[in-house]
Parts: sequence; C-alpha cells; structure tokens
Amino acid sequence: MGPRDSRRTAAILSIAVLLVVASPILREPWNDGFPLSPYAMFAFARPTKLTMDYGLGETATGQRVYLTPRIIGSGEVLQALNVIARARGAGKLPELCATIAARVATLPSYRDVVAIRIVSGTHDAVEFLVRDQIGKEVERTRCVVKR
Repeated sequence: MGPRDSRRTAAILSIAVLLVVASPILREPWNDGFPLSPYAMFAFARPTKLTMDYGLGETATGQRVYLTPRIIGSGEVLQALNVIARARGAGKLPELCATIAARVATLPSYRDVVAIRIVSGTHDAVEFLVRDQIGKEVERTRCVVKR
C-alpha cells in the first residue's frame, strides 16, 4: 500500500467520521440514540410550570423554612418527593407530618421552626428560582413541632 492509498483511506475515514458526527441533524429531534445524541431533552420548549407536593417548615412569625430531603425521609430529592406522594396516596399525610416534625424537633439548625406544613404547590420554575416568586400553594396538612 503506497502513500496514495494511505491518503485515500484517510480521506474515506475522515468523511465517514464527519457523517457520523453530522448524523443527529438528519434525524428527528426526539430520535435520541447511538452513535451520538442530539440531546432531545433540549430540542423542544418545555413548560416552566410545575406542580408537586412538598414539606415546609414555618417559624412563629410565619416565615417559610425549606426542609432538606433527609428530614422528609430520604437523602435524595426525588425520593423525598416520592415519600410525600406515597403518603398522600395512602391518606397518611398527617402521620408523615408528625414524623417530619419529630425529626425537626431534634435539629438545632431548625430551632425556629414551630410547625410543619405539607402543601401542593404550582410554581413557574423560572419565576421561583430567579425572582423568588412563590406560586399557588394548597395546604394538605399541618402539625406542630413539639420540643
């Protein structure tokens, strides 16, 4: 194999690599897969409103205190949300609230928290994260932190 053949092989391989790299632009945006991903999750505009259930602490002056996932019942955020969702589905939010309140009562960093609220909230993620604007919340249950 001479130098000319080597250049031809290199050119063919280069073209093949370029085609593979460019292949995602030829697919539909939701067709995510091998060999390269077009990052389908970013291909379409997503709604920014989100509704979910979560727990909050409340001080004597009514100030909201965000609780860590561990206080809810898991070290992972999505698993903590699932703990609340399962309790709501089983009609056991008051029991979960009491469990959370008992945990909060033992933690010095939450000494100002006098009540726990479990709420369903609908928030615009951008407004909440960027401008600190709280959306609509519906209280599902409330319990007192006993010390």
